[in-house]
Amino acid sequence: MGSGGSFVPRSVLNTNQLPLHQRIPLWRDSATSVWDVSELTYDSFYANVDAFHAGDLMFGTVRSSGQTTERVKSRIAVDSLDYYMLQFYVFGKRSAQARGREEIAQQGDLLIVDMTQPLKTVSTEYQSFDLVLPRRLFDPLLAQPDGYGGSRLAAQEPLTALLRSHVLALYAAGPKMTPAQAMAMQGPTLALAAAVLNGVVTEEQAVPVRTAAWLAVRRYIEDNLADLTLSSASVAQHFAFSRATLYRIMEPVHGFSSYVRQRRLYRCRDDLVHPACRHLSVSEIAISWGFANAQTFSTLFSRHFGMPPRDYREMAFGSTRHHTESTSEVDWSRWLAAMR
Repeated sequence: MGSGGSFVPRSVLNTNQLPLHQRIPLWRDSATSVWDVSELTYDSFYANVDAFHAGDLMFGTVRSSGQTTERVKSRIAVDSLDYYMLQFYVFGKRSAQARGREEIAQQGDLLIVDMTQPLKTVSTEYQSFDLVLPRRLFDPLLAQPDGYGGSRLAAQEPLTALLRSHVLALYAAGPKMTPAQAMAMQGPTLALAAAVLNGVVTEEQAVPVRTAAWLAVRRYIEDNLADLTLSSASVAQHFAFSRATLYRIMEPVHGFSSYVRQRRLYRCRDDLVHPACRHLSVSEIAISWGFANAQTFSTLFSRHFGMPPRDYREMAFGSTRHHTESTSEVDWSRWLAAMR
């Protein structure tokens, strides 16, 4: 695929597009930049990778058949990989053996992989959402930089749940994320990840952690705008926040109610000019997004977009709207091998 150069690089691998006998050789060749891979499910193997290279960080998802992976001391000495991989398991499970103990990650748990430490994992069929952090950037934020490899943090821990939501939000935003946006999110992402591993949010980390939390909250609100029962209480409950914490996170956008009203106005604007909604009246569109009073809606819309909704619609249908987008396909395996 071609690249327009406007978004962060993306790499997609889908072995399902290949004959079965070619899948395992391709996967071994790709994964050996990081792991020794064995005990694959030979008769039905598949592996799908969708990864983004966002500045100094990487994030993405892997879905695959069961397999065994290992990093031994001799390999670590040769490849000199020096980063952390934070893996959230959303489907299946993975057993990890490191530092004389075994952990089993599943159902939203976080597995912490330190690429400088020996590790053996055995997985069922699984899907994980992963965040890759260079040691040179992450270590200075950690209380015990060498103490996390092979550790599991439970899914229900509030900070773990917050980081999981953040990583999912990064992945959802990845296709349209610009390099500038990636760099803007780097500091908050590192701070939030450090807070999770350290187990506490220090005052120094509080502002960037709130910034990272805001990305996850914003994505959740955007995905649920059509639910007219959406409330500050339900959002706080989803993220295991107190309502006071949610208020602090949303204070820069003038609070929950103001932000949701603004976003629904934008959805109304989009529907007003969408050909598929042309058969709907202005009031029907307004009601579908929670604006039951026509006069109030018209006033709010005019204040925000500079003209009444009916005039905006008539003007929009007199012009042609079009969108273009492009993605780039690069080597996720090479990114991991080069990460320092």
